[in-house]
Amino acid sequence: MKRILIILTIFIIIFYSIISYCYHNFQFWTHLKTEQFETLREYNGKNIIAFRGRQILVHKSVIPRLIEIDNYAKNNNLILTINQSFRFNGQNISRAIVKPAKFSNHLAGFAIDFNIEDENRKYFSNDLKRNNRNKLPINVKKFLNKIRKNKKLRWGGDFNKEDPIHIDTPINFSKKKWLIYNQLCDNEFSKGIPKWKVWEK
Repeated sequence: MKRILIILTIFIIIFYSIISYCYHNFQFWTHLKTEQFETLREYNGKNIIAFRGRQILVHKSVIPRLIEIDNYAKNNNLILTINQSFRFNGQNISRAIVKPAKFSNHLAGFAIDFNIEDENRKYFSNDLKRNNRNKLPINVKKFLNKIRKNKKLRWGGDFNKEDPIHIDTPINFSKKKWLIYNQLCDNEFSKGIPKWKVWEK
């Protein structure tokens, strides 16, 4: 009986260790198969990673912009952790820094939210605000300046209501285009098949 209890205890410890690892490092259940998608694309970069191993999904036309951002991060020895990319309609957002906008570019797949990490520390929303910008190391400043100088990108730190962990391509300047992209992305996402369902195509 004692031996059975020891084996059971070991099994429980291993099981919860696996669950804990997956939750904090690889949330595979959030990943959808994108091979059949026409609008949304998955992005896997070298210096852009997803928070807790979630999937980074954006509109296909944003992929070139992500490659540029990835290169900016690489050239400045930074890692960007993406907290939010595409967001489906009605998605509950916990711990939001700024109240989600009705016509958010996330809902059309044209925005990302991020944290910055270098070899010394991580930089979050408060660290990147205007009042703290002079305190940032030179490589972080250079990265943000590259984003600001890119005419196809906007940095949320320049918004009237600061959102310094936000980068987007402002498709919502045209509500008509935004509605089209929002509907295309949301419809596609709602029909997505999780990758772990290997028996479904």
